[in-house]
Amino acid sequence: MKEETMLEIPMSGIKKIEEIVKAGKPNEYISLSQGSVKVGGIPEQIKQHVAELLKTDVTDYYESCWGLKILREKISTVLSARYNTTITVNQTLPTHGAIGGLTLLYLTLLKEGDEVIIPEPAYPAYAILAKASRSTPVFVSCAQAGRPVRHSSKSDGGAPHEDFELNIEKIKAATTDKTKMIVFSNPWNPLGIIVPPAVINELVAWCELKKIYLVIDEAYRDYAFDSTYETAIPLVNKSEWVVCVNTFSKNMAMSGWRVGYLLVPEKLALVLVGMQDALLNCLNNTAQYAALFALDHPELTEKFHKQILFNRDMTTHMLQPLVERGIISFSQPQGGIFLFMKTDQADATELCMSILNNAKVGLIPGSSFGPSGASYLRLCYARETEVLEEGLKRLVNYFV
Repeated sequence: MKEETMLEIPMSGIKKIEEIVKAGKPNEYISLSQGSVKVGGIPEQIKQHVAELLKTDVTDYYESCWGLKILREKISTVLSARYNTTITVNQTLPTHGAIGGLTLLYLTLLKEGDEVIIPEPAYPAYAILAKASRSTPVFVSCAQAGRPVRHSSKSDGGAPHEDFELNIEKIKAATTDKTKMIVFSNPWNPLGIIVPPAVINELVAWCELKKIYLVIDEAYRDYAFDSTYETAIPLVNKSEWVVCVNTFSKNMAMSGWRVGYLLVPEKLALVLVGMQDALLNCLNNTAQYAALFALDHPELTEKFHKQILFNRDMTTHMLQPLVERGIISFSQPQGGIFLFMKTDQADATELCMSILNNAKVGLIPGSSFGPSGASYLRLCYARETEVLEEGLKRLVNYFV
């Protein structure tokens, strides 16, 4: 008789680095590792609003596993107006951050033996959740062999990454009868690329043909710097196979408050909400009311956008001495909060740990995002200007 084994889920490489950074003495380490937006914290207006709510009992009790209806109504109204589409309340499901939404999708839609196509380098949670759902991650490399790497410090919308692109033919070749889901982020973590609308439309057609769910994680939608970016939100109404994932962790710096949402076909929402009930009972009411307030104040997101764009340009400028010496190379990010830097190492993990131990700067080894990222390092530039500047100085001084 086969012995039952415990399901062991590994901690991601991102969390491992961040644990070391947080265990250090005050000001010993500079964290440019985990993708938290740390540029002043949650806006004071949101905190004041929540402080007033906490004087009442409005957030104290169980709420619906659907999330607050007023939040669902606000999300659907705001997004419908912003993107010239019609998202209904019944297509809108608040979740425990974007990761909560992804978890619902994996546990609801997948069973043992099903396959999830993950174009990589990719956010590690996509593969970790496949293991948690006992499905199989199928990695499809986005690497373009033999292409030179572009490096730029221009203050523009960025450029397509010369090392990586989402190749539909590779995805089609990886598709089998067991494929049930394709998942990626747009803008892309960690690459900083924007997937062209034409590519997404072709993927939608492929998924409809093969009856595969296309899950597009738009956590960094509000940090798209290139005018070619188009959200996939309108596609949710055009295809029963398209799902959009989003969060308030990035655009409102609310990563510690855990609130996000899914936009899905109505019939899928009816199934997902049962899983959310089983897992969570209900969501964090305080965070939901904070998100509700945030949706009425888009100027707060605009402020974050401007700061992150400034940080991106400062980062690429300050790292030019390393580019000029051939130590690193990179493409100007089109979106997101990360710089994916190519090194001369086949596997940059040891280099990453050396930088952590000697320069006291936390970065993430590219291998955490998949085999195609092994020679890269990921840097998060969503930090207070003075913190980012100090971290970049330490990084440059480590090499030169």
